[in-house]
Amino acid sequence: MRHRESKRTGRQLEEIALCHANLINLAERELAAFAEAVRVLFGPEQARVSTAEWIDELESLNLPATPGVSDFRRITAAASVRLAHLQRPPCFIQYKVEASHT
Repeated sequence: MRHRESKRTGRQLEEIALCHANLINLAERELAAFAEAVRVLFGPEQARVSTAEWIDELESLNLPATPGVSDFRRITAAASVRLAHLQRPPCFIQYKVEASHT
């Protein structure tokens, strides 16, 4: 009986390991797609910075015990927002021009 219990636990551990491997694969694919898009649009240096931002975002979120594709997409969206803030053109000072009535 003890032998069956250890086999069952072994199978459960294999399933958990497979689940974790799939999650890592999903995260890697999402990050790779994001990094490639940034590289094409903004160049390799910005891709490196954005990749670090993506990883920072991943670490900062409170993800569920088993995150899914939508969680990784949420990370990509947040990293994209950070990128947009970095790529924003500088604000120009607007001077108030008074119309002259001559």
